Amino acid sequence: MVAQTQPQMRPHVQHPQDPDVLAWRDYVGTVENCFLEIRGRGVHWSETDRTRASAWYALGLPAGTTVRVLQARVQAWRFRHGPNARLPMHLGWYEPAVLEHAKHLRQLGDSRLDPLIAEPEVVPTLTVTLLVAELAGLMAGNQNQVLGHVYSKTFDWLDRALHGVAPDVEPEADLASADPPELQVLIEKCRTRMTKLLLTALDDGARGELAQFLTTGLGPAGAVSHKARKMREERLTERWLAGHFGHSVPTAAGWRDPRET
Repeated sequence: MVAQTQPQMRPHVQHPQDPDVLAWRDYVGTVENCFLEIRGRGVHWSETDRTRASAWYALGLPAGTTVRVLQARVQAWRFRHGPNARLPMHLGWYEPAVLEHAKHLRQLGDSRLDPLIAEPEVVPTLTVTLLVAELAGLMAGNQNQVLGHVYSKTFDWLDRALHGVAPDVEPEADLASADPPELQVLIEKCRTRMTKLLLTALDDGARGELAQFLTTGLGPAGAVSHKARKMREERLTERWLAGHFGHSVPTAAGWRDPRET
C-alpha cells in the first residue's frame, strides 16, 4: 500500500529549475540510487516505486533519513536470513519502516519535517525498525543456542509486528502498515514473550533456584496489591533469567541488560 499523502505538484512544475521540482527530483533520485544499490543487478526502478518514493517525499522525511531506514531494514534482514538471502524487489516491503519513522518524528514534536529544509536536529532514540536492526546485531554476536532460538523468535515477531502481517508472508509481497505499532506497548509484549521462551528452557534445578529467588525477593503475600506483586514478580523473573542466560531485552533506549533497567 502506498502512503496516502501524495506530493502536491503545482502548475509551475513544468519549469525544471523550480526549487520544488529540484528537491523532489533529488529526493526520488537518492532513494532510487539507494534501492538499486541494495538490490544489485537485474532490478529496475518501476513506476510504482517512483510513486511510492514521491509519497514519502510528500511526508517531509529527508532523503538521508529515508536512506538510513532502508539500510537498517536490509541490515536486519541479512543478519536474520544470511548475506545471500533474497531481498524484496520493490519499495513496498520497506514502507512500514519509513512510515513508522515519520510518525515517530512527528510524535517527538519535530515541526520541521519539510523536504526543503535541513535534516531534523531531533533524532529519535528508537523506533521498531531500529529495534529490529539492533537485535540483528545481537544475534550475529551470540553463541548461546538457547539465546539464538529466543532472539530468532523475537526478531520474527517484531518484524511481523512492524508489517502487521502473518509469519509466512514472502518478502516479495507488496506490504505496508497503515498504523505503525506503538513502541512502548510492543516493548512490553516483547519482554513478556522473551521471558516465557526462556522459562521453557530451564531444567528442574534452575526452576528451583528461580523459585527460591522469587520467594526471597517478593516477601510475604499481602504486603502490596496483587497487581503490584505480579509486576514485581515479572521483573524479578526477568532479572534472574538475565543472570542465568546473559541476554538483553528491548527498552526505550535500545537493548539492555534487564538487571540495569
